[in-house]
Amino acid sequence: MTTSIIIALALISIFLSAIYMRNRKVSTNIKCHNEKQLKTIRELNITNELSASLLSSLDMESAVDILLDRSRELLKATRSAVILTNKNGGIEGFFTSLGPSSGCKVKLTGILRKAYEDMVPARGDDIPSMPGFDGLPDNHPDISGIIVVPIILRGEIIGELMVTDKNNGKDFTSEDEDLLLTIAFYLGLTIEKVNLHDEIVKMASTDGLTGLHNHRTLQERLENEIDRVKRYKRPFSLMMIDIDHFKNFNDKFGHQTGDEVLKLISAIMTKNMRSIDMAARYGGEEFAVILSETPLSGALQIAERIREQIKDNKIELKGEEVTITVSIGIAEFPEDGSTREGLIGAADKALYLAKRSGRNRVCTYR
Repeated sequence: MTTSIIIALALISIFLSAIYMRNRKVSTNIKCHNEKQLKTIRELNITNELSASLLSSLDMESAVDILLDRSRELLKATRSAVILTNKNGGIEGFFTSLGPSSGCKVKLTGILRKAYEDMVPARGDDIPSMPGFDGLPDNHPDISGIIVVPIILRGEIIGELMVTDKNNGKDFTSEDEDLLLTIAFYLGLTIEKVNLHDEIVKMASTDGLTGLHNHRTLQERLENEIDRVKRYKRPFSLMMIDIDHFKNFNDKFGHQTGDEVLKLISAIMTKNMRSIDMAARYGGEEFAVILSETPLSGALQIAERIREQIKDNKIELKGEEVTITVSIGIAEFPEDGSTREGLIGAADKALYLAKRSGRNRVCTYR
C-alpha cells in the first residue's frame, strides 16, 4: 500500500515536471510576430510558472492560493474562488481571493449547481437576472459575470473553480473557459498530490493495526514534551500499559482475535484521552500514553478509568464470556525521570511492579 502511494506521488511530480519542461521549450521557440502569439507565450509562461510552483507545494491552502492568483491573472478577473466538496455534495472547503473565508457559507445553487451536476463549465454574463442564483456567501460583493468549471479527479467531481467579473468590463469567452479548465486540471492533480503526501506522512507515523501512533513518533513526542516542561515548568505523565496473559489469549483464540482485542483496547484508551494527549503502540501488546500537562495524581485517575473500562468490557468468544485486563505503570516527568530514557525506564518498572503484584492494577514508580 505504501509503495503504491509513493509511486503515485512520484508520477504526479514527474507529470508536472514534464509539463513544466514542455511549456518552457515551447515558449522559448515561439517567435513573436503578432498579438495572438504574444498571448500564447503569456499563457504558456503563466501555466509554466504554475506547474513549477505546484511541484514544490505540499500544503493545500498554499496550493489553492497559487491557483486563485493565477486564475485572476490569466483571465483578468477581479475575484476567484474554489469550492471543495465531498462525495455527497457537501461543502468541505471554500477558498476565496478576498481573504480568509472561515465562517462563509456558500451554497451549490443556480449556475454553481448546474456546473456541479453536469460536470461541465458554466458561464453567465448577467448573474442578477439568472433564476435561483444565491450561492455566494452573505455580504459577498455583487457580481455580474462568472465562469464556473468543475474540478475532476479520477472521474469524480471534487469541487469547483470560479472567477467573476473581468476587470476590463468585458464578458468572459469560451477561451476563458478553456484556460480555467486547464487551471482546474492542475488543481485536481495538486489535491491528489497533497492527499497522497498526507497519507504517506500518516502511515509513517501510525501503527497500521490500531491506528495509534507508532514507537518512533512516541519517542519524538516525548522529546517535545520534555522541552515544553523545561520552558513552562508544567509536568507531564507517561503511562505504560500491557495486556495481561496476552500470549495465552492468542494461543487459545488465535492471532486474528488477538488483533481485535488490540483494536478494542486502543479505542478505549483513545476515548479517555484529551486532544493534547497521545497514545502509541509501544510494541506487541504494550501501549504508551503521554498525558500532557498532567501530574501523577491526574494520571492515576485516568489510568484507573481505562483499566476499569477494559475489565468491564466482556467479550463473547467460542461460547464463553472472556474478560480482558491490563496492568499499568505510571511515571511523572521530571520527578521520576529527568530524561526520555529515564522516564520510560521508570514507567516500565512501575508496570512490572503491577504485574508482579497480581496484574489488573495500576502502580506508580514511587
